[in-house]
Amino acid sequence: MPTPTFHNLPPEKQERVLAAAIAEFSQRNVEQANISNIVRQAGISRGSFYQYFDSKDDLYVYMFETLRHRRSEYTQPAFKYYKTHPFLEFFEHFYLLDSQFLLRHPLHIELGKIMYSHAHGVSLGLIEAVQRRYCDIFLIAIAHDQDAGRIRADIDTRLLADLCTHFMTDIFIFQNFQRRMSLTEVEEHLHGTIGIIRHGIE
Repeated sequence: MPTPTFHNLPPEKQERVLAAAIAEFSQRNVEQANISNIVRQAGISRGSFYQYFDSKDDLYVYMFETLRHRRSEYTQPAFKYYKTHPFLEFFEHFYLLDSQFLLRHPLHIELGKIMYSHAHGVSLGLIEAVQRRYCDIFLIAIAHDQDAGRIRADIDTRLLADLCTHFMTDIFIFQNFQRRMSLTEVEEHLHGTIGIIRHGIE
């Protein structure tokens, strides 16, 4: 993570470094990314880079966590449905806000595509951490619905939480198609899938 020296930089300079990291890591995985490209685009020296971060991995983790925090802030309105409405209603709002944020920030999608296609080392650790966060949030809400009688008692809560967790990463798979999906198409796919989960096929 960043050193105190980085945190003491003016916000606009921090944003320049972040933007340079996003530009580089949205094209290359951590192993292939070039610090020279990052420092050139950020307008800093290589020596300054190592005053701000111990390593390329540290910058990558900082970038990931910063963007994840911004996505979390954007999806916060969905949490007024958390444990106050049926789980699937919360999940629909949450997924749509998350998809909306990503579609408005296409470089974030490119980052995700590279991360999931090179899921090892630091990338794998971050993927596993964010999936655990999603799964924990979903498990609590699903168990709450079971207690309230809104979800059948025989439903495997872990399985349903895992299904929804993996569904959260589908946006990166969708954008690998030749034609990028619009938010309307994402919504239609979501509503169709939720309908199958809600009503079953038999």
